[in-house]
Amino acid sequence: MGRALADTFESLRGDVLDRLVGIRASIDEAYARIPDDVVREQFDVVLGKIAGYLRNENVEQYRSFVSRWAAMREGEGFGAENVIHSIVAVADVVARSAQRRLEPSPERTALIRAVMQVNAGAARMLVDGLANRLAHLSAQLKSGAAE
Repeated sequence: MGRALADTFESLRGDVLDRLVGIRASIDEAYARIPDDVVREQFDVVLGKIAGYLRNENVEQYRSFVSRWAAMREGEGFGAENVIHSIVAVADVVARSAQRRLEPSPERTALIRAVMQVNAGAARMLVDGLANRLAHLSAQLKSGAAE
């Protein structure tokens, strides 16, 4: 990956950010109540971490960030499933922007693949965490019902 993919990604970043802000209510209704500048800043942080991943390929660093970012969003009242949807939406918007703005090339394909792979892994991590929480709650309910 490296600097070239990160630079290509950065060339799309403004377009991606504008699109994410524009569709924020369809990602989560809670985003519709947040001012543009605040939402823009939140998504820009995610995009910055994706750029960092493209430069250094440190998957664990990106997943650690996503875990913290998700916890912060949930603390602000976002549903866990909608936080997962937000991460997926970011990758989708990056892919669509790349397809729309970049000529077909191996670099465009590599960029889309890299962003989709890292975000799929992050989304899977969040889904697994949600599944574990639900399993724990289910076990608590069952043990409470048995008493």
